[in-house]
Amino acid sequence: MTREGIPLDEMAELLEHRSGFWSAEGLQVSPVLWTDDREHLSFQIASTDWHVHLTVELHRSGWADLFFVSPTRTGQEPRRVRSLDAWSALLDEAVTRASRLRLLPARLLARTCTTGWLDWIHGELLLLPDALIRVRSGLMDSVANATSGSGVTAKDPYQVVAYDAESIRSAHRTNKVIPLAELSEARLHRGLTTSGMTATMRDGTRHKLLWLSSEPAGRLLRDRLLPVLGQRLTH
Repeated sequence: MTREGIPLDEMAELLEHRSGFWSAEGLQVSPVLWTDDREHLSFQIASTDWHVHLTVELHRSGWADLFFVSPTRTGQEPRRVRSLDAWSALLDEAVTRASRLRLLPARLLARTCTTGWLDWIHGELLLLPDALIRVRSGLMDSVANATSGSGVTAKDPYQVVAYDAESIRSAHRTNKVIPLAELSEARLHRGLTTSGMTATMRDGTRHKLLWLSSEPAGRLLRDRLLPVLGQRLTH
């Protein structure tokens, strides 16, 4: 990457080369599309076997956007591209993810979720139609939550999640994917400052989640898990 930006023409040549391989694999690939000033390119790729279709946009500044689009929802992810190798890796990742992704509505339950008393890094706890996921946020978000008391508000309980269980689990060891149908039992507890849940899966795996009591996770989980677990939910 130079002061003038990334070599967009070379990026387009690499993309055209990849398009031939994707087409041979049965994927539906658009031509490379350019803006009039040739500062910005994009392409689309889809498959009859995918739940989403993929649009990738790349600007000469080195910023890229991945759009995972279903008939009713769109998920967007910004990325930074600094070299041809990075662009090549991003294309591979984007197509692989698009083949596995589903765009699902998610209820944000907590922003301060950790996986135990020794885990100091907050994450988001989200309730999907058939699963509970915990996604690690980062140190700066944890500091902001601790100093400002920020958490889930009535203005932002819902979002669209690009759901790929394998990617979530592999992104960090403290990320969690808990399929509701595989729960054996669970216990919700509420404390003065901290509340949480312990869950046991059918295969014996145990999960522990904690969050600030000011967040609505406990109440929302109780309402969702009672129909699933009945008397196997302690609350």
